[in-house]
Amino acid sequence: MKPFTAYPSGFIIFLLALLQRSHGQCKEAAKKSEINLGVKYDLPNFIADTPIQNVVLYKHHVYIGAVNKIYVLNEALQNISVYKTGPVLENPDCAPCEDCRDKANLSNSIWKDNVNMALLLETYYDDQLISCGSVSGGICHRHIIHPDNPADIESEVHCMYSPQVDGEADNCPDCVVSTLGTKVLVTEKDRFVNFFVGNTVTSTFQPPHVLHSISVRRLKETQDGFEFLTDQSYIDILPQFRDSYPIRYVHAFENDHFVYFLTVQRETLDSQSFHTRIIRFCTLDSEMRSYMEMPLECIFTEKRRKRSIRKEVFNILQAAYVSKPGAALAHEMGIGLNDDILYGVFAQSKPDSPEPTNRSAVCAVSVRTINEFFNKIVDKQNMKCLQHFYGKESRYCLNRAFSRNASYCRAQDDEYRLEVTTPLQRVDLFMGQFNSILLTSISVFTKGNLTIANLGTSEGRFMQIVVSRSEPTAPHVSFQLDSHPISPQVVVENSLADDGYTLVVTGKKITKIPLKGPGCHHFRSCSQCLLAPAFMQCGWCSQQCLRSSECPSNTWTQDTCLPRVYEILPSSAPIEGGTKLTLCGWDFGFSKNNRFELKNTVVHIGGQICPLEAKSSNKNRLECTVPAAKSPGFNISSSVSVGHGKTLFNSFSYVNPIITSISPTYGPKSGGTLLTVAGKYLDSGKSMKIFVGEQPCTLKSISASTVECYTPAQQIPQEYRVRMEIDEAIRDTSRHFTYREDPVVLKIHPAKSFLSGGSTITAQGINLNSVCFPQMVITVPKLGMNFSV
Repeated sequence: MKPFTAYPSGFIIFLLALLQRSHGQCKEAAKKSEINLGVKYDLPNFIADTPIQNVVLYKHHVYIGAVNKIYVLNEALQNISVYKTGPVLENPDCAPCEDCRDKANLSNSIWKDNVNMALLLETYYDDQLISCGSVSGGICHRHIIHPDNPADIESEVHCMYSPQVDGEADNCPDCVVSTLGTKVLVTEKDRFVNFFVGNTVTSTFQPPHVLHSISVRRLKETQDGFEFLTDQSYIDILPQFRDSYPIRYVHAFENDHFVYFLTVQRETLDSQSFHTRIIRFCTLDSEMRSYMEMPLECIFTEKRRKRSIRKEVFNILQAAYVSKPGAALAHEMGIGLNDDILYGVFAQSKPDSPEPTNRSAVCAVSVRTINEFFNKIVDKQNMKCLQHFYGKESRYCLNRAFSRNASYCRAQDDEYRLEVTTPLQRVDLFMGQFNSILLTSISVFTKGNLTIANLGTSEGRFMQIVVSRSEPTAPHVSFQLDSHPISPQVVVENSLADDGYTLVVTGKKITKIPLKGPGCHHFRSCSQCLLAPAFMQCGWCSQQCLRSSECPSNTWTQDTCLPRVYEILPSSAPIEGGTKLTLCGWDFGFSKNNRFELKNTVVHIGGQICPLEAKSSNKNRLECTVPAAKSPGFNISSSVSVGHGKTLFNSFSYVNPIITSISPTYGPKSGGTLLTVAGKYLDSGKSMKIFVGEQPCTLKSISASTVECYTPAQQIPQEYRVRMEIDEAIRDTSRHFTYREDPVVLKIHPAKSFLSGGSTITAQGINLNSVCFPQMVITVPKLGMNFSV
């Protein structure tokens, strides 16, 4: 087999460039060349009167389920029509869908907001929108969508509720959704429309509006409600566990002949810790005998191949999405282009809580792998009964040998609902990159060979990033969309087309974002711009990253970048040369085919080549050794050339440093005297050294006109030459520094003072003039203890 090229090499350069961190010099230049995270994009949007819960796209119309309203928008997100769903007057004596206005003044009547818990499209019987709300026991309404006017959802609205007939079981098949959280999946199989529903339930849900934890119900052919096929078409958490063992249904999808739900729940009935589970059962299994649960873990390790080093578990799922991979990711995962992948954003929870922290990870697993894992674990008998459904003392849980044929749906009489005890683990795709934020949303699409994820955060930031298991990647789009969290409810449309887009919900707002990105303005450097994913269609135009239609001149290019010089360190150097010069900037060594290429890069200083040091250079830093100059020169003409062009700069100068004086000229032989060397251009070059004799003087400060240092100790009190070395330049002074014998203090007067301080003490001794003063006068500070000299 020929090797598979997953990504254009230039694109990998771009991604790696984003991941690199600048150390030491050139930090500011590196920061100025990073993606502009504060960029603002003007995007089509619509703001509802109330918070938005659900979105459906059908025949170029956007249907929005919000509190008390359903909006119909066109693809430009312009409001076409509104259908009012609430508030709804509720009274215990009023059945769902019944007009209760005559009871409005009764004390037990209450107006309730209608939160849109589910908004679904059903096209088997009619083209119709099914809306299920938080009022009237969680019943639904169906709105006929007229072919010639899809915006009209008001002309034909039908309540999907049938009053209970005497003798019927108290199970209310028309009570569909829970106010605490619901996931509804609609499937069409064998001429029937089935609704698979997962509900968060507590003990507050009592007859006549009974809600089931998980169920399958069929839409009646009369379409006026639902029916359970048997009394086994639903599963309920036992009443004693409903308040202590909550189950949150996060996502639902259908694949082949299985239905899947993703949940967050306690690890066991007795545990305080929460985790994520995959629920799977067969689509045609009306009694859900094939029902199985399995833990799903998203983990991050220091090294992928050595998971024992350090493992972090991101235990609670926040959002999920199912789609097919691009060719590159399919090759990395060993799957086909038509295989489905489940993507999830996970968070670490607070201790013993389902509440997330600001630590996230993204994991992916193929649905084929999920099924294979179910089969593998079943063969190993790593299973137990579902105690939250049956209780610890149930006959299904005591001394039972579990049997299960997991590969097909014809369950045997002795096969029953099971829990797999071994978790399916996957590793964070982005290697801890999102461990300081809370991801709340994900959708995935393909462009060419690439697989792209749209990610949303709890702070309203929208990001795009390439999904890869073999190469490090970072967001190529990241901007603040809103101040509200980005909802898990997303729509992706026309992903393969150039005008594909995603609809993103934040609070009351829905925004349309092009899949090719909202624009290119956030790329501040040419190399970032030209190495962005090709589908973004970015190019460089007059020091900006734009699309070709936005460029006002004919300078738009996708091929070449000229380096930008931001800062020169140091800005001057001695004429002798030898100084290590650092050029800070960006777009150094740009190449669309290599990671970092310097072979065509040449730095000229005043017409002479400054030889580059490749090992010390990177995309934000060039280091070279300055050649010697014949004479000083200020702001000399210099350049960085890259073959196809060059960048000029004139911020570098050649200077001739000199020493004009030193002070003081003597001190004790034990050293420690603060010596001041005065002169000109003393801050030039990169390396400054002062020597007294052959011993280095410890530097304290450097400026253009003075250098301060502490003299070294010398064994013999005599004159020593003072010299200065700046890189390869050496300067002597005509004056010497004289070492004298160390001073000895024999007497101080007075020997006592007030605690408040302020007294003057006179010290007398030998060789006191070695420190310039024959007498030392000391002012006593305010102290609360003895003071000695």
